[in-house]
Amino acid sequence: MKCRPSMPGNLDPATCDLDLLLARLSLPTVRRRLAETERLAIDRNLGHREFLAHLIVSEVLNRDQTRVQRLTRIAKFPYLKTVEDFTFAPKGGLRRDLIAPCLAPDFAASGRNLVLSGKPGRGKTHLAIAIAFAAIQHGADARFITAAHLIDDLTAAASTGKLQVQAEPLIAAKVLVIDELGYLPHAKDAANVLYTVVDARYQLKRPTIFTTNKPLRQWGAVLHDNDLAEALLDRILENGRHIEMTGRSWRTGPDDLTQTLDPAKEETPAR
Repeated sequence: MKCRPSMPGNLDPATCDLDLLLARLSLPTVRRRLAETERLAIDRNLGHREFLAHLIVSEVLNRDQTRVQRLTRIAKFPYLKTVEDFTFAPKGGLRRDLIAPCLAPDFAASGRNLVLSGKPGRGKTHLAIAIAFAAIQHGADARFITAAHLIDDLTAAASTGKLQVQAEPLIAAKVLVIDELGYLPHAKDAANVLYTVVDARYQLKRPTIFTTNKPLRQWGAVLHDNDLAEALLDRILENGRHIEMTGRSWRTGPDDLTQTLDPAKEETPAR
């Protein structure tokens, strides 16, 4: 256990132990870069305000970087992708401006959901991770989980009366990615446990991003309950968007990738 340094008795600015004070104030970057910045100030003839600004900017940048790294670990992404890595189709396809609201600083508080559907290899998971990572960069936390793991974990928890406890981290996350809905057969109770998470997040206006290889009209069969699937989609799409990603697979034909958004194919269940 580390002890915090005690307050030095001498607080005369001319003679105090500045290193000890910086440690007490938890300013490790300022403490580490103080001597270097002093030399820079002398070399460039910086005023006291510029000297202080150099130190404070370094501290803030380091804290931001540390925060992003910590939240990225907590998110449990299978790999890290950014929007800058994604290939958008500018003419008649999936343009960046179509997902711009999901990249905005207010996305985590907006309640805007997103369903990315399409065959494997179309970039759905890449884009979902990139959006969640953008939210982390804006200061929110995020979680990533496959639909199979979510449903299996919550089904097991429900059998022991611990559904709410197990679901809480998924409900609490400011942004949640549920990946690969329908890729694997889901348990018979899939709709019930998924509804627990989706409805709670809907009430809290926390965005959820789904990726799926199944058309929305097939979610009832995938989740073994047509009525609950309709209720799920009703909540997801009330303040959300469905984007169907088509074209050739990134894995089998990256040079011929076309991704299209067909508004006519967006499916919103009857209210």
